[in-house]
Formats: sequence, C-alpha cells, structure tokens
Amino acid sequence: MNQSNHSSDSEWKDYKLSDLMEIFGGGTPKTSVPEYWNGDIPWLSVSDFNNGKKYIYDAEKKITEKGLKESNTKIIERGQIIISARGTVGAVAMLARDMAFNQTSYGLDANKTLTDNEFLYYLLKYNIPNFISSSYGAVFDTITKETFNQITVSIPKPLKQRAIASILSSLDDKIDLFHRQNKTLEQLAETLFRQWFVEEADESWETGTLEDEFDFTMGQSPPGDSYNEIGDGTIFFQGRTDFDFRFPKKRMFTTQPSRYAKKFDTLISVRAPVGDMNMAFEDCCIGRGLSAFRYKHNHDYYSYTYYKLRSLMQVIKQFEDSGTVFGSITKNDFKQFENTIPLNEVIEKFQVVIKPIDDKIFSNTKQINALTQLRDTILPKLMSGEVRVRMSEL
Repeated sequence: MNQSNHSSDSEWKDYKLSDLMEIFGGGTPKTSVPEYWNGDIPWLSVSDFNNGKKYIYDAEKKITEKGLKESNTKIIERGQIIISARGTVGAVAMLARDMAFNQTSYGLDANKTLTDNEFLYYLLKYNIPNFISSSYGAVFDTITKETFNQITVSIPKPLKQRAIASILSSLDDKIDLFHRQNKTLEQLAETLFRQWFVEEADESWETGTLEDEFDFTMGQSPPGDSYNEIGDGTIFFQGRTDFDFRFPKKRMFTTQPSRYAKKFDTLISVRAPVGDMNMAFEDCCIGRGLSAFRYKHNHDYYSYTYYKLRSLMQVIKQFEDSGTVFGSITKNDFKQFENTIPLNEVIEKFQVVIKPIDDKIFSNTKQINALTQLRDTILPKLMSGEVRVRMSEL
C-alpha cells in the first residue's frame, strides 16, 4: 500500500451515487391475509440487520409465493445489497441468499459498467455519515431515492476497485467465518445441555429457586453526567441495546460505576425486552436494564450458568407482559423463580466438557474484534485514496 490522495489522481472520477446503482424499494404483504405469511421466503426488515456484519443469512419473518406476487415487495438476489432507509438510517448489508424486503429499506444492485457490488458495499459503508447527515423526518430519520442523487463520490478504475474490495472482503470473510463458527459451537453446547439436563433429567433432583443455585446482581445506572464514549472509567452496559452475539459491544463508559458484573457473568435484560442474554466479556458496570448471574458454589462454572439460564429464557420472557407500560422482572421475581437443581457432580462434568467450547467462542470473539477494528481503520483510508493499493502487492 502507498500513501496517496485521490484528488490528484486522474484515475479517480466523481459520480453521483445514483449513477453507480439500480435502486428499488420494498413492500409489505397485507398482514390481514394469512395466505401471505409463514412461507419459505425470508422477508427482511431493519431488525434483521446484523449489527454491522457484512452478510444477512435469514430474516425473522417469512412470506409465501402468493404474498410476494400479490404485494409490492420485491426480491433482493444473493450478492446484492440492502440499505436501511427509515429509523436506523444507513445500515448496509449484503445478501447471502435471495430475500424479499419491506419499505424501510432499499435494494441496490451495482451498475456493472462502472463498479460491482463488492466495491459498492464498501463505498456505501464509507458514506454512511453522508446518509445520516442527509436524512430528514420529524419522527423517524429517513432517506429517499433523491438522497442518492445528492451524494457525490470518487471512485478509481474497476481494477483498483476490485483490489480495494479484495483487501476488505478478506477481512470480512474471516470475521464472518468466526461468527458462523461461534453460532455452531453454541448450538452444540445447547444440544448437550438439553440432553444432560432436560432429556436425561433425574426425578431425584431437588426443586428450589434460582437463588439456591446462583448469585445475582441487579444493575443500577450511574449518574448520566458520568457517561462517555472516549474510554474514560469503567465499561458500562445499560441494557440489551448493547448486546451482540454472546458478548456485548463496548460503546459507553462511566466514571462513577455503581453495580458490577464480573468477567463471564451471564447478563440478562430485565427491562423491555425482558430475557435477552449475553455474557460479560470483561469486568464491567451494569445499568438498571441488566442483571448479572454466576454459579453460587463455583464462580468458574460460567458455562453451566449461561446455558442453564438460556434454557429458562422462554419462561423469563413471560415477564415481558407483566409491567404496566414496559415489561420488567424484579429481584423478588428471580428469588421466587422455580428451578430444578441437578447434582453437583453432573454440573461439574458438564462444565469440564463445555468450557473448552465456550473458551473457543471467547477466543473467536477476540479475533472478530481485532479484525473488525483493522477493517474499520483501513476502510476509510482505502476508500478515500489516502492509502493506495499497488497492483503488484496483490
């Protein structure tokens, strides 16, 4: 790579973003028609975007062929791009399979005479601040097709585009591999937990409460003026908005921490939505939206704690409807929560088997964080031309 500025490079040319792609909108089949729903076609909404991950593999909701044909929703093909246009403006992802989508996003496909979808994906990520600054709306931030006409970008010739995209894609592909491996490992651990503690449960095991097995801390939010995003003080997680796959994402810090979670404690959201789970990546402060659990008799049994509580999530989530306005679960609710208590020797054997799996998930997550930081550092340098790729380096 070589330091350069594309403003003096004749190989970089200016275009409107709209010149570089086809833009098409989505839609929603009528919710009142049952025949349109619960089919085999994934139907994307903004909630299906994967916290900045490059690829989307599936959607929570599915529609039928009839729902697709008799509505204004469209299909985004595998390898094409989706960008959120309302609410969370500018979230960008690439499709790992064909999917339909709703009107809160735009489907995008590159103008193949000027670029391709791999480069276009990174160009859009680089321009997210421009989308955000161009958004409007009294209730929800919104972008329209006209927004793409208002943003001007500089791009190099296709050969250099492919070189830039190749560098960034190699990092994203490694990140994606680690994410998929983590998901597989967690599914394996969940299967083993269900086998040991549900399917092979012993009727002689005692019945007690969660408090008989676990110590737990209810979060308390520090003063608002102690919050910062510059790394000053203790890592702070307010609630499930910070959650990612398994471990929360560092976003906020506080100089006046009040309640703590220890590394590998299981974190549960206790305010709407109730029952989402993560695990503490390191010691941290937790706000009133979270609680932290650890096994009472051996704090190192964090794998058993995580999968045990995960197995109870559907019951815990019933408290979502218990609040007068927002769902919540209290300390007394946890204390009274009925719980089957396995024999300690069974728990110990499970921990011995599962700990290496969880430690691999932790190791993979460290790799994901390092690769993500590297990608996010070099992406603006490559896309702006500050760092130029020499073709001989590839």
